[in-house]
Amino acid sequence: MKNLEIRQLEPTDLEVFLRYTADWKTDTSLFKIDETSIYNEISKGNFADWQKQIRREEIEVRNPDWSTCTKYFAFVGGEIAGVCSCRWQIEKGILLEWGGHIGYGVAPSFRGAHLAAQMVTFALEKYRERGIFSVMISADKDNVASRKTIEQCGGVLENIVDIDGNKVCRYWIDLR
Repeated sequence: MKNLEIRQLEPTDLEVFLRYTADWKTDTSLFKIDETSIYNEISKGNFADWQKQIRREEIEVRNPDWSTCTKYFAFVGGEIAGVCSCRWQIEKGILLEWGGHIGYGVAPSFRGAHLAAQMVTFALEKYRERGIFSVMISADKDNVASRKTIEQCGGVLENIVDIDGNKVCRYWIDLR
């Protein structure tokens, strides 16, 4: 996509970030930002603190079951279109079971432009740079768009697991 930039947030991104979170509140899919989420706290003036926290999570986590993680945001025409989280330690918590290395989401008004595939491709390069050549990504069985994205990026379905009544597809991507 033209004018696509994938990067970490900067302190000057507050206004576009607030528009991004407002866009998510229009979502009618399975994922929703609830009214108590960190995104709502940011609107109360904690953006700089939250940025520091997500940067700290690249090297240190607050819970031993969590992985270190880097969040990258996709910008299109200066607006945030999506987020991609690279979780570096799949052996932590539930990540190996069903969470995966990569989590991503595209805001409702930017869907249909294949941004998710571009974000996953970007993330895969970050794993390759770190010497991680086997990457797991999961998607709800009913999330056909996400499953197509993963398959387009080389994902091979390993299995489908039941997580509290929700069917989750586990894919692996070989980067060698």
